[in-house]
Amino acid sequence: MHGSNVLTDQHQVLAKRFVDLAQTRGPLPVFAIEHGLDELALKELRRTVARQIEEDPQLAGAVWAWNFLPLLVIATEVGYRYRGTGTDFWPVLSQELGVEAGPAFRSGLSRLFEIGHNKLRLARPGDSPWERHFPHISWPIGNSVVPLEIQPQLTDALRRAVRAGVSADDTDRLLDYLRALAAGHASRRFENWLLQGDVALEVMRRLLAPESDGWLSGSFLARVDQDIRKDWGALRAITEARKTVARRTARLTQIAASRFVLALRDGAPRHLGIRGPTLPAQLRDEVIAALRIHGDRIRAVDGIHVISLPAFLAGGEIALKNIAPFPISPLRRDDAVDLDEGIAKTTLERLQPLEPEYFAVESNGLAAHAVFPGEKLQPESRILQLIHAGDDNSFETRTLETSSPSDIEFLRRRGFSIADRVPTLRITGLPAPGAPSRFIDDFPVLVSQRGVADAEFLLDGAVTSGDPLSIGGTEWKAIRLDVGLHLIEPAEGRELDRLEFEVVEPPDIEPTMVKLLPANANASDLETGRLEIRVTAPLALEAVPIRIRVVTPNEPALVAQGVIDRLPARLTGRSPVLHEIQTKLAGQRANENGLRLHVEAEGLLEKVFSLPPVRREICYDGETREWTRSGDDAGAIPSITATVVAPLLGAEGDCSAGETRLLLPDAADHEALTAGLILSGSDATRLGLGDRRRVSLPALLREPTSNEHGVGLIELARSNVAWQLAEANDLLGNWQRWSVVEELEAALIEQLCGARWRRLEAGIDLSILSPHGAVLRCADALGLVSGEDLPNIETARDREFLRERLVVRLREAVPDIPEALLQWTEDLAGELDLAVIDAYEDLRQKLEAEGIEAFDDVDMARPADSWRDALERSREIPLLPMFRPFIPPEARWSALIKPFYGELTEDDLVDLLDSTHVDASRRPGLRWLGRSEIRTMLQLWLSPKAMVETEGWREFLAKGLSDVRTSRAVRYVALRRKLALEDLPIESAI
Repeated sequence: MHGSNVLTDQHQVLAKRFVDLAQTRGPLPVFAIEHGLDELALKELRRTVARQIEEDPQLAGAVWAWNFLPLLVIATEVGYRYRGTGTDFWPVLSQELGVEAGPAFRSGLSRLFEIGHNKLRLARPGDSPWERHFPHISWPIGNSVVPLEIQPQLTDALRRAVRAGVSADDTDRLLDYLRALAAGHASRRFENWLLQGDVALEVMRRLLAPESDGWLSGSFLARVDQDIRKDWGALRAITEARKTVARRTARLTQIAASRFVLALRDGAPRHLGIRGPTLPAQLRDEVIAALRIHGDRIRAVDGIHVISLPAFLAGGEIALKNIAPFPISPLRRDDAVDLDEGIAKTTLERLQPLEPEYFAVESNGLAAHAVFPGEKLQPESRILQLIHAGDDNSFETRTLETSSPSDIEFLRRRGFSIADRVPTLRITGLPAPGAPSRFIDDFPVLVSQRGVADAEFLLDGAVTSGDPLSIGGTEWKAIRLDVGLHLIEPAEGRELDRLEFEVVEPPDIEPTMVKLLPANANASDLETGRLEIRVTAPLALEAVPIRIRVVTPNEPALVAQGVIDRLPARLTGRSPVLHEIQTKLAGQRANENGLRLHVEAEGLLEKVFSLPPVRREICYDGETREWTRSGDDAGAIPSITATVVAPLLGAEGDCSAGETRLLLPDAADHEALTAGLILSGSDATRLGLGDRRRVSLPALLREPTSNEHGVGLIELARSNVAWQLAEANDLLGNWQRWSVVEELEAALIEQLCGARWRRLEAGIDLSILSPHGAVLRCADALGLVSGEDLPNIETARDREFLRERLVVRLREAVPDIPEALLQWTEDLAGELDLAVIDAYEDLRQKLEAEGIEAFDDVDMARPADSWRDALERSREIPLLPMFRPFIPPEARWSALIKPFYGELTEDDLVDLLDSTHVDASRRPGLRWLGRSEIRTMLQLWLSPKAMVETEGWREFLAKGLSDVRTSRAVRYVALRRKLALEDLPIESAI
């Protein structure tokens, strides 16, 4: 009886503890591991429970129903020490309590945990596969919050997340990143643990910042910290993560705000801008990591252009449209993501400029930067005061001179201090953008003192010497300095003569450059559409005219012109300007003689590239109809043939001379597949465009190899690559080649991604995947561009013209959709109504010019909320949301939809896919799909030539057949990449 009374007393103490915890937590759970007992108390609790179990080992009596907490705490302590395979839960608990933990005992323990959940809100298991498979031990292990088994994986994942720049304050991204890491592990325990979002985030945040407060018991987290210290690997991981977080947090508090600047013309304000702070390289990198802006670009609320984030943080400027009124918190992320919490929000708030009233004119007289009360102004300088003249955003300026006593007194009353006299020291160097007292490293700083020859200077308190230099009659001393803050003063001088300045690293800006991809491009790459042209500039310039000229020997020059929407940009083989060149090249012998490619970005630069002819090791002789190899092993090589009707390599059947056919040498893949020729037959002209019913493929097999009843993946991939890389001898053969490639790619999509994916992709209207094409689709669905008050357009030709004009007019009204949503007004809805009216007017004028009776002038108005709804819906369409159910888990989908695909290299795409990879096998040891397999699967869609030059590509590609989810993720990435680069069929691009 005494034992039962002790058990009751212990239960009541624990119950009071858990009730107090539950009252302070609201809906959050309470965990049995938060009992707050020390080792001696746990030892006594264990003895009491063991004595009671001797009387009732099956847990069936009423004593347990009233005094269950001591047993639950002891079971949870065993669950906390659980380390998975090799440390089974029940044998350990049986040994501690001296009981045979059979089925009845296990069921009874789960029943008592259920009572604890109902009465005291103790945590209950989740619904993961592991918890469903182990329903009894999931109670005590779940109530241990973070068992020892999880701690090494958790600390390692936290270190990797912090290394990647993920902030502990950014809860969603931190959890998504750790889930992506855990998804590739052989064990699913850590992945399942992360499904408890609130608990996981609380533990991770408190581990990274041990001194912070939270809802989990501090005593328990201190215990976890002590246990982590016993594991050397876990201790090293969490120590590194904590130091990185503390260092980054401390550095981010040093961020200076940006400032408004005025561009001046003849001393009067011309336009307003925002000048970024000039940050050291390391702090600049940490700010970029904290902001996490996809594409690392920043804009202003009404900015006329965006600027790269590294350039802005090195003193770059963003121009605004209007001078007044000053926008509140004008800096904006140049992506569609709005982060309203955590370090990203805090960092952006620190960068926002304050609203000024006064501007100090800089020495060059071309700009004036904002100054604020409390700052010291130099004598003999000019200050502009902006005075608002009314409610119509107009303003007046007043000029103040710091050499005028009355102006000095006016400025002092408003909090400014003015130096007594101009410093005798003069300092100059290679100026860093953004501040007059910052100079760029790797260039000497020049110092002189007015009226003093051979002056001696103290640099940071020590006498310094410099090389003498005479410029324009002034004697300077050139001093080499390290990066950092410095203080210089004359060896004999007053405090006013001291000058503080900073030497900074050169800003990282993208140079003006034109680059060809691949690096060793030849004439064949241009003809077949494999050539890409990348144009970059330090600023994100918009509407840049581009002119491409091709000069071939003994042929007239070919010219194509277009406009680049925004730099940096890539022109692919499917872009209109390059496609025009390809069309004009058809029939010329550029591939035999080579050519010169002139690329001119108007106002920036012009560069000339030499594209040599293709040097083939294997050549085809049209007279003998044989392939010959050059070099020591020269000799005739038989041919492999395929036709438009039967496009698989070596397909059986006769090939008539009148049929368009593909010829390949019967050699190794990396030689044969890049040497093919497409010969147009006499029947080709009678096929007619769009006739793809002639393409015939056997039944598809979800197998690597083919058999007599169907075609496997490898043979289909070989045929696809051969048709893509073959050289066509005329324009019609080239068109037929791409018709065949589209059919082969569709079959490959079905093999790797499934028939449902293929049907879904085939049904996509590619025109809606541009931002304003998506706006038009959403507006049409909401009845905003048609209706009884608008004309009914009957002919398909007129409807297509109207659609194109609607896209153009909507783009003019809303150049930037995310920015329009941020600054939404009913006036903008009115502009969208006018855009629709103007598009119909464009069609009306076209019809009248053609002598066709047209409709009358149109007028319409739509609710502002409907236009806003259309813009909101359109933001998601280019992300291809229809594929979301096919790309689990959610963490992978979330990661894949965010990047700017037009700016990623092949390595970046592989890194993205690898970071979100969830291996299908989940067996210990090597992954089934590693980076090599992922790269090969990606190259199948984006760079097939590189794929077939990879040794073992067949085996790498074949593994994708057994992991359809990864195959779909790869295809999604490739499709987004093609859309970002506008590498689409010309007839479907806007």
